[in-house]
Amino acid sequence: MLRSLSIKNVALIDDAELEFGPGLIALTGETGAGKSVIVTALYLALGGRAEREFIRHGSSTAAIGAVFANQKAKSELSIYREISESSGTSKLTIDNAPATVTHLRELTEPLAQILGQHAGQMLMDETNHLYFLDRFAGLDADREAVGRLFRDWRDTADELRRVRRRRDQLINERELLLFQKAEIEKAQIRVGEDEEIERERRILDSARALMTSATTITEAIGGEESSILDMIAVVRKELDRMAAVDDSLDKHVQSLADIDFQLEDLRRSIEQYGASIEDDPNRLEEINLRLDELYNLKKKYGGSEEAILTTLGKIIEQLKDRPDIDSLIASLEKQTDQKLKAYAAHALSLTEARRKAAGILRKLVIEELRELAIEHADFVCDFVYTDDESGIILGDRAVQPMETGLEQIRFLFSANPGEPARSLVKTASGGEISRVLLALKSAEHRHGRLGHALLVFDEVDVGIGGRTANEVAKKLKKLSASCQVLVITHLHQIARLADQHFVAEKSVQKGQRTVIRVRRLDTDGIKAEIDRMVALPDPEQPVLASPRPKKKARS
Repeated sequence: MLRSLSIKNVALIDDAELEFGPGLIALTGETGAGKSVIVTALYLALGGRAEREFIRHGSSTAAIGAVFANQKAKSELSIYREISESSGTSKLTIDNAPATVTHLRELTEPLAQILGQHAGQMLMDETNHLYFLDRFAGLDADREAVGRLFRDWRDTADELRRVRRRRDQLINERELLLFQKAEIEKAQIRVGEDEEIERERRILDSARALMTSATTITEAIGGEESSILDMIAVVRKELDRMAAVDDSLDKHVQSLADIDFQLEDLRRSIEQYGASIEDDPNRLEEINLRLDELYNLKKKYGGSEEAILTTLGKIIEQLKDRPDIDSLIASLEKQTDQKLKAYAAHALSLTEARRKAAGILRKLVIEELRELAIEHADFVCDFVYTDDESGIILGDRAVQPMETGLEQIRFLFSANPGEPARSLVKTASGGEISRVLLALKSAEHRHGRLGHALLVFDEVDVGIGGRTANEVAKKLKKLSASCQVLVITHLHQIARLADQHFVAEKSVQKGQRTVIRVRRLDTDGIKAEIDRMVALPDPEQPVLASPRPKKKARS
């Protein structure tokens, strides 16, 4: 229940503090007096989109405060929203804590509903009739579940179609990856191999020169003719004689012995090295081919042996993510079939629930319309299907699956006896649309689906008068027994039954500023306002007699 509404600098209202109680609340006033501003303020308090145009001219901000009371839980929800002229944005607090508009809408959605021109427009759009039926039947969650299953199935089916279209391309991509994998694995890449065989190639290229040099060195060191070792032997013999006389030369004797041993070591090593060298043109050809292979692989896969091996790892991972295309298609076909069956089961169940609810809704709406002075009304929920050969089997036909289920719903209506029910959108007058909307809400209430604590009817009396106005007033009064009902109205029949009566008045202040005042009426104020609405003559003013019509001359 809405307990209070405060409005500052919204449209032509500079400051208004309104307190509300339970039951039926009427808001009246002259045409153009600003009644709709109250609805605008409440719209903003419920999370409606904030616009700079809502801010009173000359003000930097507009502010709306609302307090909703939960009588069962004995708790309150306090909302404060401020709109800035400079930025066009709004600041919002819920129970004095910063909050988002999305959170506000979630909190207030079950608390209040505004039914005015927008709701009438929704009813005049046949694509919305399904949502009216689902709301009445409490099937919103079921419809959303069917929607999720539909999207899941559709996404998988789209992927299947995409894969089928790309079959050849994906096969080629997979074959390329398999070729690259085999090419790299066959090469048996080893980090550092290119440096090793490059060294071996240099040696093979210079094999004869190396063998010649080795022979020259070994002959020079220890050959049969005037070798270095023979000369050192002579030097050692003479030095030994000298050291025998002067022992200070012993160290030189030892150094020369070491040199002799080292030269002999070197001779043997060089001799063995020269013997190990092979002049093998076949091996040289193998090395050149291997180096060409490594060069080409490095050029294709990253420039180094490490890069080639890294590429191989990536290819292996890509192949894991790219299963065999035929297997992928078979898997997607299986998933698509399973998801379509899951969707079909839920959609068929939803169709059955809607059909049952449609019968109940028809009965209740007809009863409500009779109480609203459409005594011979007929109201039908027409189920419309689109045939689809590959669709869902429903009875003896295959129908197109949709995100909202298998059917579209349109309301058919007749206000006259003997006339068949036809499209509500095409046949109902403005006054009839208002009454159908009220009948739908009353049917929701009778069916136990009306969960809102506050219903706001913005000029539900459009196109209504006389006896019909009395019936609409009674219906609103009856509805207000179970929830708070705020009605912006021009009908005195509704205002007479209100538990509280507010009036909106427009005036010009000093300084030529126009303002709107909203005040709650006391007993005398209610009587005066209803007299204005009925347009009773002022007892102090003389009643002017209407001129008598002239009689037609007889022919």
